[in-house]
Amino acid sequence: MKKILVLTDFSQNSINAYGYAVKMACQLKAEILLLFSTNGTPLSLTNQLQYSQQLHSFAKRYACDSRRQQNPHNTECLISGDTWVSLLPTMASVHHPDLIVAGSGLLAVIERKGQQLNLQEIAGSPVLWIPEKALYQPLKHLVFVTDYLDQDPEVIDLVKRYAQTFEAEVSSVHFYSPAERKNLAEIKKQGAELNWVLGNQGACHMLEEEDIIEGLEEYTEKYAVDLFLISTRDTHVTHQYLHQVYRKTDACQNSIPLLNLYQAKNNPCARTCTHCQAYHAPSEASLSPQL
Repeated sequence: MKKILVLTDFSQNSINAYGYAVKMACQLKAEILLLFSTNGTPLSLTNQLQYSQQLHSFAKRYACDSRRQQNPHNTECLISGDTWVSLLPTMASVHHPDLIVAGSGLLAVIERKGQQLNLQEIAGSPVLWIPEKALYQPLKHLVFVTDYLDQDPEVIDLVKRYAQTFEAEVSSVHFYSPAERKNLAEIKKQGAELNWVLGNQGACHMLEEEDIIEGLEEYTEKYAVDLFLISTRDTHVTHQYLHQVYRKTDACQNSIPLLNLYQAKNNPCARTCTHCQAYHAPSEASLSPQL
């Protein structure tokens, strides 16, 4: 991993995300780009100068000691007046970051007023979302949350690459509904094949749970997790993970980062997911008889 693009809006959550990214960059000896956007608000020359000073001050103030020693020069700071939704694909195509890092609170800002982040356009630079209580430590156990019956070889290769980059173990987990019990033999077979490709000789993790977020919470009660990886068509599940309110103060989404990869899914994330059902439902036109 050579380059990490960090997004900031100067919030406390962004401070934590930047600190997380800096320590990761130190471990991997990666370059950091720091990006601020007014998210569509026009920038005057005076604004640009003010934000430039603020951004450079931010980069220096919240860098760790190791970063200051390794990179005595200023972190490259970028400022834009474009909306985040239009800006991120451009940044991905121009700068080719291996990873985009953002605080969990920034997703709602990015997708305000009905805008939606196009994951396909930044597929080569997926976003790592950092919860407000996440503290960086060398990543030892990555968990790939997936559907064993709906795999994409490119996504699997990406998961393997991240595991190799972090020198981490990678496990996979599949959540299924009670209605899918009849398919458990096939699910287990496909899971074993995926584990073999990932180089994981352990057992397949299959949990009966229709709610993915509840399933992740249940999983973390049994296993240590440093990072979740999930491949989706859009940010719907990511929103649920980052913003859904749970009674537990130590819920996993408060402290475990989530890396959102892109995959053109063939199956819904859960049988009860109305968002997926609406997407996968055949249109009236496709159901109409051809005359």
